[in-house]
Amino acid sequence: MTSREAQRQATRARILDTAIDLLIRRGYPALTTVAVQDAADLSRGALLHHFPTVAALTKALVETLVHRNELAARAAADRLGPDTDPLDRALAALYESMTRPSAQAELELWAAARTDPELAAALEQAERAAGRDLYRVVDDLFGPDIVAHPRYPTIRNLTITVLRGTVASRVLRTSDTSVRTTLREWADIIRLLLTEESTSSGDAPESAGRTADS
Repeated sequence: MTSREAQRQATRARILDTAIDLLIRRGYPALTTVAVQDAADLSRGALLHHFPTVAALTKALVETLVHRNELAARAAADRLGPDTDPLDRALAALYESMTRPSAQAELELWAAARTDPELAAALEQAERAAGRDLYRVVDDLFGPDIVAHPRYPTIRNLTITVLRGTVASRVLRTSDTSVRTTLREWADIIRLLLTEESTSSGDAPESAGRTADS
């Protein structure tokens, strides 16, 4: 890699780190190109060279956030260790990763997209790839034995929905007691689904109830 290319990558990473920091600390309304430019101490031309449109910046933000979320999930799983029950380990690691600032920043983008058509259009494209990455991480954490079960697509989709809902409700709770209860009860339901015979070759097509890239 040439020094020029290394400098270019460093500038791009600096822009994204600055944008994510603004998003986490001050929310989406503070995430303007001018604010990012000022906080990163860059010229207007340098910013636009890397991200000429809001859609380009949004796509790169989502990609970076998804990567950070994946690293957080895998780190959490590693801390729990291989001796932890695989199902409990997967749920705990996924939940922990979703409570991290990077995951909260991604949710902030979703919330803002409700009243911002331009952001919504940019997110729609970016989240397709993000959804595929999320599925890959969830599959890896659950492991091949669970993934091979005919009911697994339904389990995966509902797990993502349950965990996102649990994370979103954290702001209204004063303790993690209800969180632990939810994770334990959902784990029990998954075990029940895994032990019951499937009534067909698969309970639901992979697209049914899709939560990650719908």
